Amino acid sequence: MRILLIATIIFTLIHFIRVDLVEGTIPSKPYVEEAKTCEEETFSITVTSIDNDTIQSLFALYPDPEITLLDRLTKFYALNPHLQKQEIVSGEKIKLPISSVQASNCVE
Repeated sequence: MRILLIATIIFTLIHFIRVDLVEGTIPSKPYVEEAKTCEEETFSITVTSIDNDTIQSLFALYPDPEITLLDRLTKFYALNPHLQKQEIVSGEKIKLPISSVQASNCVE
């Protein structure tokens, strides 16, 4: 019985040492570098709405000639997802997308 217990302990020890030598306790840096992922960052300005404000009136007050209306609406709803199913309430802070200050955000 002692021999079986000693053999199990030795086998377990050898297994742990082999795993530690092969895989290591501290992960090493991979040899293949991952490609950088770049995301286009949308800058915005925050405005406070008043009575009878609409998306079109806000876009008219803060025009952006560099971007189409459809693209601007898409970015608007990405910044303000709660406005997809409700109207603009007076005193609410709303983010309006602007394209003149856009840059790419690259993460390593």
